[in-house]
Amino acid sequence: MGRSGNKSASLISEDFVQRLLAVYRLVHPGNLFRRGRIYARGRAETRTVYFVPHNRNNVRLLADAAQLLVDGGIQCVFAHIDGLKRGGVARPELNARGMSHISFAELKRTIRPCDMLVTGNDYAPQFFRRFIDSINFGMVRVVGLIGGARLLQPHRFVRADYILSMGPAALQQRRQPTYIVGSPVIERAVENAGARHDEGLFVLVNFKGDIEDLADRQSIEAVAAACAKLGLAHVVSVHPTMFAKVDMPNKSPVDFAQLLPDALALVTRPSTTVYEAIACGIPVVLFPLVSPMVEFDSPMGAFKPTWSEHQLVDDILAAVRSRPTYFEQSRDFLNANLSIDPKMPASQRIANALIDIYNR
Repeated sequence: MGRSGNKSASLISEDFVQRLLAVYRLVHPGNLFRRGRIYARGRAETRTVYFVPHNRNNVRLLADAAQLLVDGGIQCVFAHIDGLKRGGVARPELNARGMSHISFAELKRTIRPCDMLVTGNDYAPQFFRRFIDSINFGMVRVVGLIGGARLLQPHRFVRADYILSMGPAALQQRRQPTYIVGSPVIERAVENAGARHDEGLFVLVNFKGDIEDLADRQSIEAVAAACAKLGLAHVVSVHPTMFAKVDMPNKSPVDFAQLLPDALALVTRPSTTVYEAIACGIPVVLFPLVSPMVEFDSPMGAFKPTWSEHQLVDDILAAVRSRPTYFEQSRDFLNANLSIDPKMPASQRIANALIDIYNR
């Protein structure tokens, strides 16, 4: 009884704090000034939907949906913030797809009242948060795309007016109008399941850390040592932003999605790659762990968090042995956190949601 009361109080206080912060952002003098400047531009003759991807995954999630909007007569523009922040970059993926794009500075100059902004991140970095604070509250409709792992944290996606989510968990955790749209990236992993190697060739290690960080380096070296002890080959998939810095001999330049079907198992920290692996029927070893774990605190039998490098040998071996039945074993976790509609691809669902918001 006491625990339930404390949980309710915590939820109420969190909602109350977010509402107070929203009022503060609304009346902040700097935001009022910037909002006034944008308002003075007036509504454009043709409204525009601006997409601001923060990394290549955001581009992959949104590109096809944006094209569907364009085909339907809606003007769409991609803007990037590469070079203004640390971490993932979007421009290489935009260029690889032959998609035109503008800079963040140009976005700030051109956005007008009644336009829409779609982003995979409304909470960082600080300059982008401030930009959203200067355009939303009814002037520009801001749509947040929850298209990856560990994004349902309390301080994330509180600025967006509407939410697009890859799974149903957001319905219980977000107060804004929420559309469940699935994930084009994970759907492609489902398609890859048909090309899955019968037995698997190697343990795939997804490295998203910082190789210059001692703990991160020790983690990946521990995985390599565990694979060697088991007599299993391993391949390291490195995040593009870190590829040049990682000096391990087993790193591969091949894209993660192409490596996945041939994997015996995947070793990764909590990330969206877990969903891709499950959808492809590849067993997951969750290591190293991060905080907060968010949805990974409730694995529902899909994986067992590996708390120590001393458990790696046993956990990798158990994962490899579970490969024949792994998809069924992990189905509950996948269904709780991801929506797949066999009759409609996720890109179409994203496009339909954006059209509905556009027409409101």
